[in-house]
Amino acid sequence: MLFALYAILLLGGMYLVGASFASPVLPALVFIAGVLCISAAVAVPVMTQHRDSGHHRRE
Repeated sequence: MLFALYAILLLGGMYLVGASFASPVLPALVFIAGVLCISAAVAVPVMTQHRDSGHHRRE
């Protein structure tokens, strides 16, 4: 399940970054949306590993 989310975010972000160069309307906004999708794709496995390792507990 998380792999599918990661793949969709990563590939969608790459598509948005590439499409931003041909976008006639607000190419900077499309580029930023693509970069944010790629960042979210990287954050998914990092946050999942952090949650599973037990570092989030307070003592």
